[in-house]
Amino acid sequence: MRQSLLITALALTLASRASAAENAASSIDRMTAALWPAKTVTANATLVSVNALGPGLDTEMTLVRYQKGADVSTQILVTAPELVRNTVYEVLSRGGKPLDRAVYFPALDRARDFSGIRRTDSFLASEFSYEDLEIAAPVDSEWRSAEPIEEGGRRLVRVASAWIIDPKTYLPVRAMYYDTQGSLLKRATFDQVENVDGHPIPTRIVMEDVQNGDKSELRFRDIRLNAPVDEKLFSESPIQKRRAKR
Repeated sequence: MRQSLLITALALTLASRASAAENAASSIDRMTAALWPAKTVTANATLVSVNALGPGLDTEMTLVRYQKGADVSTQILVTAPELVRNTVYEVLSRGGKPLDRAVYFPALDRARDFSGIRRTDSFLASEFSYEDLEIAAPVDSEWRSAEPIEEGGRRLVRVASAWIIDPKTYLPVRAMYYDTQGSLLKRATFDQVENVDGHPIPTRIVMEDVQNGDKSELRFRDIRLNAPVDEKLFSESPIQKRRAKR
């Protein structure tokens, strides 16, 4: 009898874990679809940073995200100012997991692979890290501690302690980033939501360093969904050309 109860309890536990995993996977898929509502997403963007010394130079960029089957390629090309023009950052993901991150620095004619802690390096001295620019949904383990909250009269969902999500659109409202000791380091706010071909898309992300008050804003414009993309943009990028010379 005792063995039967243990088997039943184990079966219920495994079923509960399987259900939680399925719910987490479904939530990730829905949020990814909300953030990137088409196989191809292109946009222009301006990165603006402000710190104790005042505002920095605006950085102009183009973004292309291209999905083919289970593979997703993302490229960010800096077009201004001249000092960092033609800097390229690329990410290749498969099944939602980044496999390859690299950046090309034209002034040095050098490509650098990013892995491990390097992905949290600052992007062009802004409050955004290279990893932040991927704009990805929380990992599956975080979704298993999601709970409803109310904020400013809005019904939202808190995912772990790091994300606030609008359950109507599955778009992020806010994201928090902590150090290994649990102290809050920086906060991202997603706002200025605009309708693009029937899809609500946040066109501004503000990243704030809560330790010193420095801020960076990423402003998107000219967003296009399902625009044609030449695959040579990735296969013949400066990063791939440098790798071919190794």
